[in-house]
Amino acid sequence: MSDKDTQKRTSAEEWRALFAQMGEQVRREAARTVGADEDADWKTIGRETDDAARRTAAKAVGAGEEAEWDEIGKAVERSSRRGIARVVGATPEADWPTIGQEFETKLNAFFKNVFAKPKPQEVDRDETDDVIDPWA
Repeated sequence: MSDKDTQKRTSAEEWRALFAQMGEQVRREAARTVGADEDADWKTIGRETDDAARRTAAKAVGAGEEAEWDEIGKAVERSSRRGIARVVGATPEADWPTIGQEFETKLNAFFKNVFAKPKPQEVDRDETDDVIDPWA
């Protein structure tokens, strides 16, 4: 291509080339960020992103770094269930129905205590106590 042919590029072609360069730069930066090779394609970058997120989530919930998503989910459920069981006074290994039952029992006791009407106390009174003498 001669200099004359290069100069005949349209503005649209120049912008297209510029955007293509920017797209390549974004892809290279994304690849570096997730630990993939600089020349990795978007599919590889996506796979590396998923693996990095999975490993981080696994570490956060105490599962092994190589744990799969279903194992990570089970670890989160176990941890949540134990925490809630502790809050409601159930054993740490309690299942969800037991936790619900314990919570219901505590909640009913609380409401009964708050809204219970006090029983009137019976007082032995003499009939003369009912009579008021304004002159006395």
